[in-house]
Amino acid sequence: MKIIGYQGIEGSNSEEAARIYAEQNHVTDCIFLPLVSSLNVLTCVETDKIDIGVIAIRNNHGGVVKESMDALLNTTLKKRGSIIIPIHHFLFVKDSSVQLSDLRFLVSHPQAFKQCETTLKTQYPNLQLIEDEDTATAARKLGNGILSKEAAVLCRENAGEMNHLHLLVSNLEDNCDNQTEFEVYTK
Repeated sequence: MKIIGYQGIEGSNSEEAARIYAEQNHVTDCIFLPLVSSLNVLTCVETDKIDIGVIAIRNNHGGVVKESMDALLNTTLKKRGSIIIPIHHFLFVKDSSVQLSDLRFLVSHPQAFKQCETTLKTQYPNLQLIEDEDTATAARKLGNGILSKEAAVLCRENAGEMNHLHLLVSNLEDNCDNQTEFEVYTK
């Protein structure tokens, strides 16, 4: 059985990329392991804790993923392929009682903020942006009550749904052709 580790947690774009990689490469006997950071993913491949690692590398509008580039600086791992997937961002709040006017904060990964920069500046200029380690961890924190009801999160649609959040706005990415490349690493 193969263990495929990925940056982020359940509901992240990296999880989707890992699943697509497994499907495209006919890896059927596997488990997917959320490892949150690119450094954790690469370290776990290097130390044989996982067989395959998937990390986000660059977005066609948001640029390179700094966290991943930093993690790759000292690795001897081999790149085994890449996956490009479309990325869409959704604005979720705690529950249906929360209105846009109630919000003070927007929590997400810095890369998601880059991909929605113009939309956020023009449509939500009063929201304070708070960086989180992953879009899906932000959704989990809001769903678990760690973030206040004055916070919204920017994440994948499935991350909001799996955390029982309420969808306010769909497709906040600045460009409809928004996509991210993920790279796959092994020893």
